[in-house]
Amino acid sequence: MAHRSPAYALHKLVFDLDRAADGLLRKRLNITYKRALFLLVLRQHGTISQHELAVALGYSDPAVSGMLVELERAGYLTTAPSPEHGRKRLVTITAAGIALVKTGKRILDSRFAGLLESAGVDGVQYQQMTERLQQALSIRTKGEKS
Repeated sequence: MAHRSPAYALHKLVFDLDRAADGLLRKRLNITYKRALFLLVLRQHGTISQHELAVALGYSDPAVSGMLVELERAGYLTTAPSPEHGRKRLVTITAAGIALVKTGKRILDSRFAGLLESAGVDGVQYQQMTERLQQALSIRTKGEKS
């Protein structure tokens, strides 16, 4: 049965975690989980073009464009024309955006640690297994592209 497979269980867990994170961030920081991830990726990459940000997020350019307007209006990022290529826009996270990412990460990390504890799951083992799965997926994905 599909509902008993490890793949289904993992996808259901990720879906439920994303939904819980969205509700928590909306309530505590008045931002969606999707927009918080947007800022997290931007913080990790530094100043990048709008298209590079879309690629990093796996979103379309128009979807990123819409989020840029909202997040810039809220003061979490800035956009500017690229000095090398006038049609490209460079995106930079602001101090307010960095602060939001730090606070959101602290909130979600604390909640997840509590979830692991209440489920009786060892956090170190969980992280090791997750990293092994990510490495295997990365290797497999690279092999499929070549």
